[in-house]
Amino acid sequence: MTEPIRVERGAGIISIFLNRPERRNALSFTLLARLSEALSNDIAEDTSAVIISGSTQFFSAGADLADMTGTVDDLRMEDAIEEVTQKIQDAPVPVIAAIDGPCMGGSCQLALSCDYRVASATAFFQVPSSRFGMLYSPEAIVRMHQRIGHDGVFRMLVLGERLDATAALHAGIVSRIVDGASYEAAKKIAEACTLNFRSAMESTKQLLNAIEVGNYDPDEWQERRRVLLSAEERKLAVSKEKKRRGS
Repeated sequence: MTEPIRVERGAGIISIFLNRPERRNALSFTLLARLSEALSNDIAEDTSAVIISGSTQFFSAGADLADMTGTVDDLRMEDAIEEVTQKIQDAPVPVIAAIDGPCMGGSCQLALSCDYRVASATAFFQVPSSRFGMLYSPEAIVRMHQRIGHDGVFRMLVLGERLDATAALHAGIVSRIVDGASYEAAKKIAEACTLNFRSAMESTKQLLNAIEVGNYDPDEWQERRRVLLSAEERKLAVSKEKKRRGS
């Protein structure tokens, strides 16, 4: 039986591929559990970035209807997606979504929780929750509203509008559109992260998340900044750069 995700490890980069091509990479309970495990267990001390991508020309068709009941029991699916969303946000390194083809329903929630979203020209985004008689997860709506604002959320959740890559870029859903497949572009961005200090990336990501949810404490972050400024690895990096520049 094919595993629902495929994990590849490179030099400082972990690539996680949604791997259910026969179901357009639909989010089953099993896939979401495996994805949650990978985000918890596979990020090592030497990891600088994570890429989440579809293994085919699809990102994901959203929640697998085979696991849905059309009843209140479907809150289990929302909870499973929310768990992965939280793992992405809590990851200590940048998480980059590489999106080709459809990114629908709950997979839009996953993509928007990533720190950077690269899309090819084939990508499109749609959350047809109103078509299924749903009020989408309030927690997810709050997070989406923080990321893309009232207009973007209204277009996606109330109107159920299908947004192509260009419209998604203008709405703030996509960070960048690239020619060709999105994964190669995402990999170049991830490779650039390997040149950075992980502690600085992690702290900056956490600060941005705190600002986004209105949980910013200036005293706490000034103290964390002082700790980073005094770190031995930073002193060595500055010394190395001085030698490189001959100063």
